[in-house]
Amino acid sequence: MQKKKPYTTKKTNSFIRYSSLGFEMMAIIGGFTFLGYKIDQWMNNEFKGFTLALVIFGVIASIIYGVKNLLKPDNKSKKPKSK
Repeated sequence: MQKKKPYTTKKTNSFIRYSSLGFEMMAIIGGFTFLGYKIDQWMNNEFKGFTLALVIFGVIASIIYGVKNLLKPDNKSKKPKSK
């Protein structure tokens, strides 16, 4: 019978990092959507143009934010420089 290997901290940390990144991206999109909805509601627009524009802007902004965070090196994996 094989024993299951315990999760390593590297796998756990990367899971937490990527799942929190997903929630942050959803918050960005949701924030811009809510802002566009409130602007359209305030201006009594029949066509929800601000909502549509800010949803698209929020998606683009969250993708840029996500890519920047994915390409950022993990600070804990770097070795300290020796003098």
